Amino acid sequence: MNALTQPAALAASHLNINLTDFIDEFGDELLESLNRSTPPVYTGSVNAHRQLVMDRLKRKPFAAQAEVVQAITALLLDRNEQAGIINAEMGTGKTMMAIAVAAVMHAAGYRRTLVVSPPHLVYKWRREILETIPAARVWVLNGPDTLLKLLKLRDQMGDAYDGRQEFFILGRVRMRMGFHWRPTARCVPGLRTGPRGPGRQPGHGGGVRAW
Repeated sequence: MNALTQPAALAASHLNINLTDFIDEFGDELLESLNRSTPPVYTGSVNAHRQLVMDRLKRKPFAAQAEVVQAITALLLDRNEQAGIINAEMGTGKTMMAIAVAAVMHAAGYRRTLVVSPPHLVYKWRREILETIPAARVWVLNGPDTLLKLLKLRDQMGDAYDGRQEFFILGRVRMRMGFHWRPTARCVPGLRTGPRGPGRQPGHGGGVRAW
């Protein structure tokens, strides 16, 4: 630093502020501005009916978990959004909160819940659902009998609904690549699918025809 740069450096130092001091000084204004530009969906105003649904569960969420359920269900039911994310550390009860969300959704008229989970956790989900909602019907769709279960469920579609909540737990690998294949096309000898090329004879082309 020399005589020419010293005044500018001194002026700049007065404009510097560390983050903690900045938040302490301007935090309230920043929060107010953020709330104006992006109004929060849930501000702590508890929906009594949804809280009553949670209070009736066999395993009841803790107060902090119930707040998350209130926020997510406000997003899905009041704002009619298609998705919500529960982002929390391991061990904070994300599975429990998701089950409580499903219970509130069921009370709002949603009969079925689809759970897509890692394959090694499908039975953990089943256990926790039944520990929380003992009367629920739970189907694990993660084995070689998945298609048979789905066909059976299809046959039951016309049965009278008894009000019990239904959960379908699908391993994500099964969802991606485990369904049973059926033919949709077959090769038919003698069926040409394009112009005859050099050396090709009628009836020797092969082709594909809808099954």
